Amino acid sequence: MTDDIWRFDTLEQGAVFGPVTVPLDRERLTGWDGVYGPVIGDLAPDGLIVAGMMEAYIRAIQPRPKGNVHAGQKLSFTGAQARLGDSVAYTVTVAGKERKKGRNWITFAIHAQLAGTALMRGEVTAIWAA
Repeated sequence: MTDDIWRFDTLEQGAVFGPVTVPLDRERLTGWDGVYGPVIGDLAPDGLIVAGMMEAYIRAIQPRPKGNVHAGQKLSFTGAQARLGDSVAYTVTVAGKERKKGRNWITFAIHAQLAGTALMRGEVTAIWAA
């Protein structure tokens, strides 16, 4: 894009960003442990996959305007699990756009996969500031 930020009018429905790879490495696990306590065993908790989803969203959708509002999210897990040390690939897609009550609403679909196996599907709905 030629603009300094991505605007509602220029983000196209169906646009795909990614994959963004997020390793479930020692750095992320240390952050997780600091908030939730140590992980027992080698399976990554679902919440760590969700944290990776948000990291992937932030990295993929750049440059964003200041003032966006995270208005909601939905999550659906497949039952497949990742292990600590795995790298999860996230793909972010513009799933929907609409103007409501003078605001720009965008829904992003985010899929998490490990070696081609779906781990999670999520949606992030944002009120887009520009």
